[in-house]
Amino acid sequence: MRLVEVKVPEELWPRRGGWKGKVVNVLKKPGEKVARGEVLAEVEIEKAILEIESPVDGVVRKVAEPGSPVEPGSVIALVEEAGA
Repeated sequence: MRLVEVKVPEELWPRRGGWKGKVVNVLKKPGEKVARGEVLAEVEIEKAILEIESPVDGVVRKVAEPGSPVEPGSVIALVEEAGA
């Protein structure tokens, strides 16, 4: 079993220090299958909503709750990679 951490991408984050965002929508629940590129959750930062996609095919094992605070590099989901 290989668990893959799904993180908030640092390169898309506003360049100002001290800013935090939050999870506003969770589209996949633990136990659900997910395909690579499928949106797992949406994160609100400043004036934008980031869609956080799964980097692999697999099964969602853990996902952040709506309203959870996040910052660059925060792990918001764990996906068990298919076939691993």
